[in-house]
Amino acid sequence: MEKINFDAEFVDRIISGEKITTVRRGIKSYPVGRIVELTANGERFALAKVKKVVIKRLKELTEEDARRDGFESRDALLSTLKRIYGEIKDEEFVTVVHFEVVKS
Repeated sequence: MEKINFDAEFVDRIISGEKITTVRRGIKSYPVGRIVELTANGERFALAKVKKVVIKRLKELTEEDARRDGFESRDALLSTLKRIYGEIKDEEFVTVVHFEVVKS
């Protein structure tokens, strides 16, 4: 089963339904319609269905993208992405994975 790994800080937001997307650096492929394991620190904490995958440039991320990702603002999302990935440029592609937790 395919896995999507998260930092432990995001687990509660995912379980509560506050975070229903994840933004990944680069162009990634995820199995739309399939169930994947959500993991943190190598441990499964939930199963989720991949609902949609959207490719866009970092500069195209919106306030709505940030809210779906569990952040209060686009700036907060960008700050976290830079903390996780290091320097990331506006022109770089990111993959936005929309998911729905089916079992936690």
